[in-house]
Amino acid sequence: MPHPTPSSSFLSRLPLALGALAVAATLAGCAITLPDSKIPQTAEAQAAVPPPPGDVLATAQRMSQSNPIREAQTYRGVIPCADCTGQRVTLTLLPDWTWRMRRTYFGTRDGKDQTFISAGRWERSVDNLRQIRVMGDRNDTATYEVTQNSALRLVDQDGEPTRSALNYSLTQQFDSDLITEPFAMRGRVTSTEGKTTIALCGTGKTYPVAPTGQGPALADAYSKLRVAPGTSVLMWVDGRIVSSGQPPVEQVEVQNLSRGTLNSPCEN
Repeated sequence: MPHPTPSSSFLSRLPLALGALAVAATLAGCAITLPDSKIPQTAEAQAAVPPPPGDVLATAQRMSQSNPIREAQTYRGVIPCADCTGQRVTLTLLPDWTWRMRRTYFGTRDGKDQTFISAGRWERSVDNLRQIRVMGDRNDTATYEVTQNSALRLVDQDGEPTRSALNYSLTQQFDSDLITEPFAMRGRVTSTEGKTTIALCGTGKTYPVAPTGQGPALADAYSKLRVAPGTSVLMWVDGRIVSSGQPPVEQVEVQNLSRGTLNSPCEN
């Protein structure tokens, strides 16, 4: 029996379909990778005695951190604002589970745009691996869900999309924005053998302090506040996170000192 010949309409659509697949494959490499929830199990695994609840929770928490992203990913959009026209949000997720955000409020009452920079850490939701939670200093949190087109959509505290005709999504960008503007930060500072570090309360990550700018002044202020060599001091500074060297290493470049205090944990 002769094989059916493809129709001319099918052949005309074939290059378009192949092109769409190529584009989809390229974008898939940029999107947040999500673990496969359908993991095949052997008969022995299915018959095994389930672990106690504590182990289940620990395993789920490990899974939520098991799929890092390969490179920085930036999302941008304009979302509603309670007392202004809107807010332009740029959110960059980094492979080390930290994030940075630039938030600009426009259409304010005084007619002046107001821009704020912040940083923190992010994680995948244990209950829904398509959702990520971003956490900033002083427990400032928000939850986003990865949509079909690789955008991040802001959801409520219950993980449900906001019921509104307004836009609550941030669109993934082709180029990453590392957001290197200075911002107010606080962290635990230590300085030994000429090397000063600051563990930022927002990110939970320890960064070396650059010897430029107010880095030497920070080390001098630390030496006057510390109880003993090597003990940390909680300090407030204005600075920015920058990368230098090969391979690039992130460090904090301090631009202004604010204050410091002893016996005050980041949680306060």
